[in-house]
Amino acid sequence: MREDSCILLVEDNPGDARLIRDMLTDAEGSVGFPVDHCESLKACLAAVERKTYALILLDLGLPDSQGLDTFRRVLERAKEAPIVVLSGLDDESIAMAAVQEGAEDYVAKCDLTPRSIGRSIRYSIERHELKRRTWFLATHDSLTRAYNRHYFNETIETEIARSSRYKHPIGFLMVDVDRFKEINDHLGHQAGDRVLSRVAEFLREQLRTVDLVIRYGGDEFLIVLPETNGGAKTVAERIQQAELSMDGAAGENPFPITLSVGASYWDSALEKPIEAVLAEADREMYEQKLRKGPRKDPSGGQLT
Repeated sequence: MREDSCILLVEDNPGDARLIRDMLTDAEGSVGFPVDHCESLKACLAAVERKTYALILLDLGLPDSQGLDTFRRVLERAKEAPIVVLSGLDDESIAMAAVQEGAEDYVAKCDLTPRSIGRSIRYSIERHELKRRTWFLATHDSLTRAYNRHYFNETIETEIARSSRYKHPIGFLMVDVDRFKEINDHLGHQAGDRVLSRVAEFLREQLRTVDLVIRYGGDEFLIVLPETNGGAKTVAERIQQAELSMDGAAGENPFPITLSVGASYWDSALEKPIEAVLAEADREMYEQKLRKGPRKDPSGGQLT
């Protein structure tokens, strides 16, 4: 059974918890979903750290947390799981506010039946997945699955604000595939697309989970390294020295891929515009490309 094929029930009232678990057993929409149960916000947050859930059924009135703050704390720590709020008679307005802030649905405990809770579970999981796919299409490059430039433009101000607050510089790397035009010319655009996909995959392999790989344009990638400065140079050198190989396919010969990388960093103390920081990384990357001599092309000749 998959790790995410489990429902987390967060309910401190033993009678309500037992009743809901019985309903989940009978609910058509939750067939195949075993249930984990916890009775406090602390236990809930610990559970979502250990495990990814298909759905969270969340009572907002817990011994260690009350109201909308309960939902906000869980949403912050379990963004991948849809949340259905369980509301009492006196907190329906708070449950509706939770929906406005990101909960997929709410159900009143007094109206719970196996049918209603099953319907809510099905609806919430499907809606959450649709939202996830829509968000992915809006923020990622369809070819390489790297973040797109729109996502960078939308989030960079948030990263700068966080960097300023905690006094942690942000490192930036500009990465360019050497002589990408020649790859397209000699092997065709489909081969070029495979190269870009492989480069994006390689870059993700070299980085931390908090780092961002962005397809900045054409064969150029931008890497954002939160909370680093001097470390950006080290990462740039490691990437630039690596040689990637593409396996031969459809009669192609295997060929190496080399990258040029420029590094820079933004620091609130320097009062330098982000555009200037990116231009600095771009210049360093371009200078590296100029210093590189011609190399053999994939078909055996020399690229000039």
